[in-house]
Amino acid sequence: MDKDKKEKSKNKEEHEEQETPASQAADQGDESPTMVALTYDEYDALEKEIESLREDLEEQKDGWLRTRADFENYKKRVQRDAERSYQDAMTSVIKAFLSVSDDLERALKNQPEDQEMNSWVSGIELIHQKLMNQVKNLGVERLEVKPGDEFDPNIHEAITQEENPDFEEGQIIDVIQPGYKISTRIIRPAMVRVAR
Repeated sequence: MDKDKKEKSKNKEEHEEQETPASQAADQGDESPTMVALTYDEYDALEKEIESLREDLEEQKDGWLRTRADFENYKKRVQRDAERSYQDAMTSVIKAFLSVSDDLERALKNQPEDQEMNSWVSGIELIHQKLMNQVKNLGVERLEVKPGDEFDPNIHEAITQEENPDFEEGQIIDVIQPGYKISTRIIRPAMVRVAR
């Protein structure tokens, strides 16, 4: 029995002496790359698998990018729709105030000559100015249209076409009612007289 123990002990010592430096380094925690022998078919199969995984990765990446772009477009569309809804609501409310503004402007153009009425006229002018400031604070802008400008059917509405020696054909003679816009959207075109 002692002989068997001695042999086992001797075999163990010999085995420890025969360990390669690589296996000793692995035992010590060194992570050096391990070489593995592959056949050509195994190597070819691994290459194909890597290529397949790369293609799958590209497809996934492409799908993710498309989904992200679709979501960005959706957000922009929702924002545009919300702005449009806001502008629609504002347009209907603002138009009521614009008709009051037009009446005040017409009244101020025909001021009485009586000096006693000056304070009353000044009060009406202040009311009109305050109304227009409130409308402007809501994002509504008056269209800058003046006699001599070219007629543009996108922002002007011609109520008459007249012969006029002072203006060329297609020029605005007079602005009857001012036009207004919210952002780039025309909520009311300017009513104008146009030279023919």
